[in-house]
Amino acid sequence: MIFRSFILATAISLVLVFTTVSQAQNTTSIVAIVNDEPISSHDINMRTRLYLANSKDMRERLKKKLKEKRTQQLWQKMIEEYRPQSRQEAQKLQKKLVNRLKREVQGSMKGKLKKKILQELVDERIQMQQANKLGVALTDEELDSRLEQIASRNKNRKTGKPLSKEEFLKSLSAMGIPVREFRNRMKAKGSWIRVVRRKFQFQVNIGDKEVDRMIGASSNGKEKLKTVYKLQRVKIAVPVRASERDKANKLLQAEKLRRMVKSCQHLKKAVSKTGATSLESLGTKPGSSFPHTVRAYLENVADGRLTPPVLTSSGVELYAVCDRKKRKIADASKRLAIKEKLRQQEFEILARRYLQDLRQEASIEYR
Repeated sequence: MIFRSFILATAISLVLVFTTVSQAQNTTSIVAIVNDEPISSHDINMRTRLYLANSKDMRERLKKKLKEKRTQQLWQKMIEEYRPQSRQEAQKLQKKLVNRLKREVQGSMKGKLKKKILQELVDERIQMQQANKLGVALTDEELDSRLEQIASRNKNRKTGKPLSKEEFLKSLSAMGIPVREFRNRMKAKGSWIRVVRRKFQFQVNIGDKEVDRMIGASSNGKEKLKTVYKLQRVKIAVPVRASERDKANKLLQAEKLRRMVKSCQHLKKAVSKTGATSLESLGTKPGSSFPHTVRAYLENVADGRLTPPVLTSSGVELYAVCDRKKRKIADASKRLAIKEKLRQQEFEILARRYLQDLRQEASIEYR
C-alpha cells in the first residue's frame, strides 16, 4: 500500500514536471539567432515591459485616452458603482481607472512594438559582440558605478537626500521597470559608445570654423564681433645670460627680418636666411588671447607683414598676420560644449554606418 502510494506520488510529480517544462517551452522560444547567440521571446517580453514602462509615446496616448468622452462615461459609471465616501477612496478609484486605461494602451502597442524591439535586440547583440571582441565592454563594476551616479542625481522625496543605487533600482522596480533589462540596455549602450570612440576617435576633428558656424547659427545677439587672426610666430633665441648689447643685436636682426617679409608665402624662405630662428604656425586665435602690447601690434600691422619685435624671457618674438576676420566669439566653456556636441553628432553618423556594415557581415537567422 505504501509502495503503491509512493508510485502514485512519483507519477504525479513527473506529470507536474513535464507540464511545467512544456509550459516553459511554449512561453519561451527562440525567435532569432545572431552569430550563434539566441534572442528569445522572453527577451522580447522583458524589453517590451521596459519600453512601455518608460515610453513617452505611451504617456502621450494615455493622456489622450484620459480626455476621451468614453473615459468620462466610464469614470461616472465607476463613481455610481463604488460610491466613494472620502477623498482617499476617490483617489484609489481614480488610480484604478488610470491603471486600467494604461493596460489598454499598452496592449494596443505591444503588437506594433514586437518588430521594432526585435531589431533593437539584434543590434544590441551585434554591438555587444563587437565590444567584447575589442575588450571595451562595460564591466559590472563600471555599470554599478554609473548607476550610482544616476541615482545620486535623484533625491529621496521624504529625506531630500540623494538616492543610493539600491533605492534607485527599487524605485525603478516600483514603476514596473524590469531592473535586469534596464541594466542590460544601459550596458549595451555604454559599450557601443566605447566601440565607436575607439574606432573613429582619430577621424573626428572639429575645427574652429565649424564651432564659429554653429555659434553664428544659434546666436541670440549676446556674442560680440571680435577680430581673429591667422598667425605664424617667429622666434629668435637669446641666451639667458646675454648682455644688453647682444639683446640689442638680436632686436636689430629681428627688425631686419621684419622689413624683408612682404607676405606669409615668403616668410619661411626669409626666416631660413636669418640665423638662430624658428617658425611656428599658431592657427587662428582671437587678439584677446595675447598681452596688450602684442594685441596692439596685431591690430595695426598689415596682413602678410610681421609685427614689431618683442623681447621675452625666451627670446625675441614677431608675429606674422596671414589673415584676419570678424567673428562671433563665445566664452571658452560654451565653445567647448559646442565642439563636443558637434563631435557627438559626427560619432552618431559614423556609428550608424558602422552598425549597418556589421549587420551585413553578421549571420542573422529569424525564426
